[in-house]
Amino acid sequence: MSIAAIPTIKLELALQSPWMANQVAITRNNRLFLGLPRYSAEFSTPSLARQAADGSLQPFPGNSWNTWKPGDDGREAFVYLNSVHVFNDETVWCVDQGSLSAGVFGEQYSKPAPGAQKIVQLDAKNGAILRILRFDDHILPPGAQLNDLRFHGSLMYVSDSGLGGIIVHDLENGKTIRRLSGLSVVKASDKAPPAMLAHVKGGTTFHPPNSDMIEITADGKWLYWAAPTGPLYRVETRILRDMTRSDAEVASQVEAVYDNNFSGGCAMDSEGNVYFSETVTHNITVWSPTGKTAVLVSDPRLVRPDGSFISQDRKLYIPVKQPVNTVTANGKSEQRFNIYSINLPRHLDGIDLGRAITGV
Repeated sequence: MSIAAIPTIKLELALQSPWMANQVAITRNNRLFLGLPRYSAEFSTPSLARQAADGSLQPFPGNSWNTWKPGDDGREAFVYLNSVHVFNDETVWCVDQGSLSAGVFGEQYSKPAPGAQKIVQLDAKNGAILRILRFDDHILPPGAQLNDLRFHGSLMYVSDSGLGGIIVHDLENGKTIRRLSGLSVVKASDKAPPAMLAHVKGGTTFHPPNSDMIEITADGKWLYWAAPTGPLYRVETRILRDMTRSDAEVASQVEAVYDNNFSGGCAMDSEGNVYFSETVTHNITVWSPTGKTAVLVSDPRLVRPDGSFISQDRKLYIPVKQPVNTVTANGKSEQRFNIYSINLPRHLDGIDLGRAITGV
């Protein structure tokens, strides 16, 4: 299968952040939010930021939720945000893994304290905390790690990148189920490139997460997920939610649909196309449910691109985790992190590109 690139599509610099961002989300009114994980013990960072009218980035909400430090209670504060997303309700949903890298912060902070691992919903206008979801050991057994989430109606689908698994929570009745826990279809493959497997972070060998990226089609029929290593899997949501089926029976209905390159994040449009932020290639590659693939953009500035987001005006926003050294007016050297955007064309090498999925 050939992959064709369209050279006329441009990568635009949307904004710069003083903090490393791995997630971006935007409301219909163009309120832009960044997810800011604690990767470094050397550089302090808030966990969530919102872009102000003057273009500056401010911690959001502006209170103790963004001032957590190792040793503090993590129940009512952000510890390590791994996902930030905006859906049809125009609120901000955050996935807090509740723990830090053992290699960077020490083994004592590598396991979430009780109540620290959580999902938080905020008002996009005033930062009010609207909802906090925590799950018991049946849904989050030891070693489980909340990663990302998507909605269709009242149903929330969450990936577990620790043990591997899919969590389904119904906001209407409060019921939660855990599916496919630890099975091969939610595990990282062993095909990751040596350049990634040899990656050293905080003095420890990098181990790819398990089921990480997660997407749901606009009609709610298909749930997709992938570890960074791939492959991309899918299953019908009705089968996943059918509790008369065992996990093994559900797994037998799971399809491996695409052997993606190592990717830090992805997005899906209303046509069911998945946009992969490829870690090593500097590409954003589009996979179509027809099986066709095409490179949307290839640019050397895309070093370690991560969780992308499609806005209502059909722009793809891509945060890049590679720092850029800049010099201020007083001659001081500082690090900045770039967030890029692409105006999505209507068609890409025979693939019809869609609009944002809002979860309804």
